[in-house]
Amino acid sequence: MTEQSGQPKDKNYNLISVLYHSSDNIESLKTYIQDAQQEGDQELVDFFSAVLENNLTAAQRAKEMLVPRFQSEQE
Repeated sequence: MTEQSGQPKDKNYNLISVLYHSSDNIESLKTYIQDAQQEGDQELVDFFSAVLENNLTAAQRAKEMLVPRFQSEQE
């Protein structure tokens, strides 16, 4: 991947970005699941639910990884 100019970078930038985007996706996916449920499309409900679980896992893992990184910076 190429680095975009003008973006501030630090050693945790990419991890924070994953946390942000995963969290943002979670909210969208909840809406997609509701829409699919209202349409009676179980295939989409299952798909969006699986993607939601992946994003929840990614967000949780990113948080767990960031805590010790920030703590070590404060020492």
